[in-house]
Amino acid sequence: MINYALNIEYPNDYQFWASDINQDGSINVLDVVIIVNLVLDGGYNFYADMNEDGSIDILDVVQLVNIILGNSRSADATYATLNQKGESLYISGDGYIGAVQMVLSHGYDFSIELTDSAMVSEYRTTGNTTTLIVVSPIGEEIFTTSDDYDIEEIIVANSSTMVDITEPIRYALGRAYPNPFNPSTSIDFSIPTDSYVSITVYDILGKEVISLVDEHYSIGYHTIT
Repeated sequence: MINYALNIEYPNDYQFWASDINQDGSINVLDVVIIVNLVLDGGYNFYADMNEDGSIDILDVVQLVNIILGNSRSADATYATLNQKGESLYISGDGYIGAVQMVLSHGYDFSIELTDSAMVSEYRTTGNTTTLIVVSPIGEEIFTTSDDYDIEEIIVANSSTMVDITEPIRYALGRAYPNPFNPSTSIDFSIPTDSYVSITVYDILGKEVISLVDEHYSIGYHTIT
């Protein structure tokens, strides 16, 4: 997490006073962290409801970030694209991305490392589900994991609203990584619609070695080990 040192003090201005979530007399990344934790934990705080819509979500997060960053950001993104490379998942767009929220399903021994190149990056894992939020990412990488997972939900916001996520437009099978490997390797694949998927490994003589996947998958990006 990158610590932003900028503090904004406006004791006589209601808008800025109400944005001081922890009421410590300044508006900074600590206030952003409070809202992020409220989103992850399903909590509510009157001061954290920046847009006064009765709920706490990443739109409240990006509204507070706008106050902290001012006009230093670039033009807003109008869409976002997901891309898996190796063990990392990346999100890119045609402009500023203020926050990313994702829900992943996975096994019980799931391990994840969020990017450090962001104002705030936090996650919560309960059983075989992980919810993560990355605020104002500087690069495109969102997280890294060597474990299998499926993306159940994703929300991307610019500075004021949600943006569309581009889904895979073709069937694609990535290379095994790492390669060579011992004792395991991972393979990414994407499908443009809910489909039945079969992935089989053959040796150089054309003999079937093992069937890795033989089941129904939902549209999107997937990783198997």
